[in-house]
Amino acid sequence: MDTGINKDKIRTHYDADQDIFYLLFTEKAQKALAEEADDEVFVRFDQDTRKVISVEFLNFQERLINIFGKEMKYLGSEQPERLFLPKLQDNW
Repeated sequence: MDTGINKDKIRTHYDADQDIFYLLFTEKAQKALAEEADDEVFVRFDQDTRKVISVEFLNFQERLINIFGKEMKYLGSEQPERLFLPKLQDNW
């Protein structure tokens, strides 16, 4: 399936107040339909082209804890792809 995702244009955003992590695949906001792809994971896409606009992960902190344990923390820094793992930090 052609998702139309330009891997060079992927951006991320974390809304700490709402605890939502966004993967954004377009330069600017645009109208889109949303479907729940999994529990509290929504894929937004262009209705005409079916290209993915964004993926939204609700309750992001809880997801991290469930997957990696309580040591995992999302820093929300300028490099949102970076995660802090206290036990692994010495090995880097």
